[in-house]
Amino acid sequence: MKKFLLLLLPLLLSADISSWKLFEGKKSFEHIEFLDAKVLRFDKIGKEKFFGISALEYDKKTHTLYMLSDRSRLFWFGLEIKNGKILSLKPKKSCRLQKSNGKYFFRWQSDSEGLVKRGRYFYASYEGIYPQIKKFNSQCREVGRIKLAKVLRNYRNYQGKNRGLESLDIVRGYGFVTAPEKRLKKTHSGWHSLYNSIGKICEFKLDDEKLSLVDIESDGKGSVIGLFRRLDAMNLGFVVALKKIKLQKSKCKVQNLATLKSVNHDHIDNFEGITKVGKNLYVMISDDNDNFFEETLLVLFKVK
Repeated sequence: MKKFLLLLLPLLLSADISSWKLFEGKKSFEHIEFLDAKVLRFDKIGKEKFFGISALEYDKKTHTLYMLSDRSRLFWFGLEIKNGKILSLKPKKSCRLQKSNGKYFFRWQSDSEGLVKRGRYFYASYEGIYPQIKKFNSQCREVGRIKLAKVLRNYRNYQGKNRGLESLDIVRGYGFVTAPEKRLKKTHSGWHSLYNSIGKICEFKLDDEKLSLVDIESDGKGSVIGLFRRLDAMNLGFVVALKKIKLQKSKCKVQNLATLKSVNHDHIDNFEGITKVGKNLYVMISDDNDNFFEETLLVLFKVK
């Protein structure tokens, strides 16, 4: 037995990007078609452990896919997509996000959840007792912070310190757009809201009030694609929902794009990050929770 484990260990620890069978059952919905998927297995990329990916960002000029872990580790990947398939995904480098003085964040400070890049700078949203959007330079050092709406500055307005700023994007006409994972305490049950630095942009009704908003991505047409999920304890899995949210004053219009449930589809996982990689093309990624029994899944899909 010991000899068998020694032979097996190198296989378990080896770096690997392999094809993954898409969700069993229905793969094409009225508004979404799932195209391709990969399983990412790495021990380390550069000096940083690869785990807990919570956010994605894509640079179309350099064809670079950035992945951010929920412990402030940032990873660079070269991405090539052709004819609805992920042809190549190559790890390049990594870094650990640092304070302005060059020191690493303490664990309780490092719960990074959302990611966006503009020019030479990265912006990451954080949960915890100090909800923030931090600005980093290309050397991964903090160089500033983005102003938050007043209601988002106090963690006591959230439903918990781990129900903070999961989502982040920059949307034309609105600037930095963010949202807590769960609605704020003093808002109506069954409703959620999007915010920018000025305040609430709009609120929208959820058909399932237990859903958590874990990421948003602008479609470039005045809407954001929202990635939602909730634990499906009865079926020992998750419910994952993709919705298009039309940004407008007062109340946003919501269109359900697809809902995946463990009871209907195999391998529905803890999907947390989404980014646009082409015309109507997006990828979403799951968080393995630094758990040997879970996987990092990257799924390519098209919004019709």
